[in-house]
Amino acid sequence: MRVTFLLPFCALTSLAAAQHARAPAEHWSYRPVVRPAPPALADATWCRSPLDHFVLAAMQAQALRPSPPVDRALWLRRVSFDLTGVPPSPAEVDAFLADNAPGAEARAVDRLLASPQYAERWTQWWLDLARYADSQGYEKDELRRSMWRYRDWVIGAFARDLPFDQFTIEQIAGDLLPSASDEQRLATAFHRQTMTNTEGGTDDEEFRTAAVIDRVDTTMSVWMASTLGCAQCHDHKYDPFTQKEFYELFAFFDQTEDSDKDNDAPVLRVPTQLDRAAIKTLELELTRQRGLLCADDELVKAWAASRSAAYATFLAAAPRSSTWHVLGPVPAADFHTAHATAFAPERLGVHLDARQEGLSWREEPKYVDGRVHNWSGDNSAFYLYRTIEAACSATAVLSLGSDDSIKVWWNGVQVLDKEVAHGAAPDQQILAVELQPGQNTVLLKITNGRSVGGFYFDLRATGLGAEVEAVLAEAPEARDDKGREILRRAYLQTAPEFAVVRERIAAAEAKLEEHRGPAVPVLRELPEGKRRTTRVHLRGSFLTQGDVVTPSTPKVWPGLAAEAPQNRLGFARWLVSRDNPLTARVVCNRIWSELFGRALVGTLEDFGSQGELPSHPELLDWLAAEFMDNGWSLRHLLRTIVLSATYAQSSAQTPELAQQDPDNRWLARGPSFRLSAEMLRDQALAVSGLLAATVGGPSVMPPQPDGVWMQLYSGARWQTATGPDRYRRGLYTFWRRTSPHPAMMVFDAQSRESCVLRRQRTNTPLQALVLWNDPQFDEAAHALARRTLAECAGRDDAGRVRWLWRQCLLRDPTPSEQARLLTLLEGERHADDAKATQASLGGGAGPDHELAAWHVLAGVVMNLDEFVTKR
Repeated sequence: MRVTFLLPFCALTSLAAAQHARAPAEHWSYRPVVRPAPPALADATWCRSPLDHFVLAAMQAQALRPSPPVDRALWLRRVSFDLTGVPPSPAEVDAFLADNAPGAEARAVDRLLASPQYAERWTQWWLDLARYADSQGYEKDELRRSMWRYRDWVIGAFARDLPFDQFTIEQIAGDLLPSASDEQRLATAFHRQTMTNTEGGTDDEEFRTAAVIDRVDTTMSVWMASTLGCAQCHDHKYDPFTQKEFYELFAFFDQTEDSDKDNDAPVLRVPTQLDRAAIKTLELELTRQRGLLCADDELVKAWAASRSAAYATFLAAAPRSSTWHVLGPVPAADFHTAHATAFAPERLGVHLDARQEGLSWREEPKYVDGRVHNWSGDNSAFYLYRTIEAACSATAVLSLGSDDSIKVWWNGVQVLDKEVAHGAAPDQQILAVELQPGQNTVLLKITNGRSVGGFYFDLRATGLGAEVEAVLAEAPEARDDKGREILRRAYLQTAPEFAVVRERIAAAEAKLEEHRGPAVPVLRELPEGKRRTTRVHLRGSFLTQGDVVTPSTPKVWPGLAAEAPQNRLGFARWLVSRDNPLTARVVCNRIWSELFGRALVGTLEDFGSQGELPSHPELLDWLAAEFMDNGWSLRHLLRTIVLSATYAQSSAQTPELAQQDPDNRWLARGPSFRLSAEMLRDQALAVSGLLAATVGGPSVMPPQPDGVWMQLYSGARWQTATGPDRYRRGLYTFWRRTSPHPAMMVFDAQSRESCVLRRQRTNTPLQALVLWNDPQFDEAAHALARRTLAECAGRDDAGRVRWLWRQCLLRDPTPSEQARLLTLLEGERHADDAKATQASLGGGAGPDHELAAWHVLAGVVMNLDEFVTKR
């Protein structure tokens, strides 16, 4: 048995070796893209475009004929979902049906392509490929609350129909473009969607390497439909790629600054269009307020004289500080309790020679002033005590920093209590205190929340800073213009009469900072002196380095242009060069799959020797050439396909088609398949009138069942959105890799821990339960019921049923459909569960329980196969 098992394996190995040695042109997908002429047909009256000639010729070769055109209203629903991801309204259907002039379909398509919803729909498609998420992944899966800014970039790119070749270049190497804009640098967040491991004890280099490998694999899968990842550990078994060639591709991505750090550095802040408008207004306000900061020379001189005297007094006091004594950590149940509880040093005073809270005070000579010092001890309090000797009375200033909360006692009197959560840094708190002759005491209580804790302390003569104090120490007649200007600025920043102006300036500056945009992880190339040497990883291990490699592309394909830089920019331009045989084919195949539910090459992720052959090879090449020849315009490609006779066919399955072509490989009928998770939710919100139209912005948290978002190592919780944010499109749902929205997952969305090349389409009982019971869909059904009653006031039950049915399905119900719904309605008016539903939704118990009954009816219609399917 063992021998018979090895024989076919050896045969496969020999086959792989033979394929590896073949000439590039032997495989169909490695041949150059050449626009083929549409086939000549004896009767081409059915055809609307060259695309249809290829499809009809293939049908005829299989003894098939086209299906009749789909109903016009159903065509508009189909094309609306495909181009915008949301259904048309009944009013839009009526307007379309009333437009009988030639070109009505083209006008409808152009309107849809120009809508903001078009950009959102195709951004949703791209985010799967980009493995977009709002978290870092791995076990801790810390949140990345700023990643939405990259999603906004994608929305903007589709909205302005950024050519796909430029779309590619900016995402892979926007930072390397000459005079790159911030938006082009932002685009490189595409490859910062890789995961970051913040687990304690992990090797940053190991996971940096994993991120680079992911970038190679994702790039070659998304643009080239090639399984280069199989060559990470050894030469590819089936396709002509060596392990050395894998690491030559790896070398393109090996020179970026990111290194698996917890803070996701490097990051870039890029304001949105709304931010930029706000920034202009704020900058004008700041200019106006700063103009109000002016003072008479005599006032500044008088102020400087008083400050100089105070400074001289402090110097005369010559304060001398003792070594810090420390008590802690003193643990508590939680952070707030640790901060609020008065432990022994607070209640009983400091007793350095006694044990307090079961601990002994210890000297810490390493805690010197003017530096941040750190320690560990989650949810614990730390006390720090010292004495300060002064020769005379004087005013002094304490500069403090804490990680996290802080309390301060000066000479036994509490002077500060701040419950905050931040890292320690200088000058977080500035306190003026009075030095008494002789001994003074200071007691600090620092409460650490989680992870690192610490403090900062410095005793100063003033809160004005060393530069100002140096000028104050000079004789007035010795001060030059620079010194006098330093004093003027200090006066304006401290004088009471300018307090209101300073508050306005600080408020405007804070708002200005808010509008700088979120800090998004981006790619940035290492400087010349810090560049890495890339080597082959023997057996795929980053610890076992082999021969040195330099950036290059696999020999089976045309190489980089002679003048191209050997970096990500050169590589990105190579991906979308006309000589590259794969990118245009792969993208067109992906688009075709989105529209028809089945691709021309069934293996979207693999155009290699183990992938399927194309069903329509000449059509695929024609589409690829059409795409490139029209400026890589996605809008043009989509318009070309959806205005074809092929796309416009009815999706009805006939016995003949079921027998001859059950999978619709030969395209003798239109597409028919269940809507995606996002489209299902968006449709429910749209027909119910709840859908919020806001485009772009931060991710939101729509309703989901309680208890789903239970994360170790994290205090973050799912905070269900309110107001319009609750009803935003599925595109904007907050995406945590270890806990995606459960309704999305039931309908085949993926965690996006890696690139999602295609979603499997499943049908399970859980899906029906989600459509009926999930908070999002139940709330939409309730809103649709309210809307039906409001819109149809004065109509009879039949008229209301007809309105509700048409709102959801864009057609009138048949007599039998209407009769069944009316029977259901009458039964629900008297059902006990209808009464309970009405009461639970706050509608009260009316005499006929109308709202609850219509809620059930709306839920039934929104669960119909016709509602959840694109036909």
